[in-house]
Amino acid sequence: MSDNLRAWLAVLDRFERALDAADGELDDGAFDAPEGPVPEELRDRAEAVLARQKLMIDGLAVSRANVARELAALRRVPTVSTDAPAYLDVQG
Repeated sequence: MSDNLRAWLAVLDRFERALDAADGELDDGAFDAPEGPVPEELRDRAEAVLARQKLMIDGLAVSRANVARELAALRRVPTVSTDAPAYLDVQG
């Protein structure tokens, strides 16, 4: 197995672990891409990883938009003055 093939296998393994972990702890994110193009025998796997990454990015964009809408709705809720009583005693 060539060094380039071994390096690309390691990169694809790392990307797949990151996608599988999704919400888990990941490493620092820095990596050095192997020199040269992806070996032809890894092309299908690399394209599958790329497709999963694009789906993840699209899902994150949708989640981000939902959170932004919820935050905007919360900002529209009027605040209550803290100097007014919270309850009214109707029996005492």
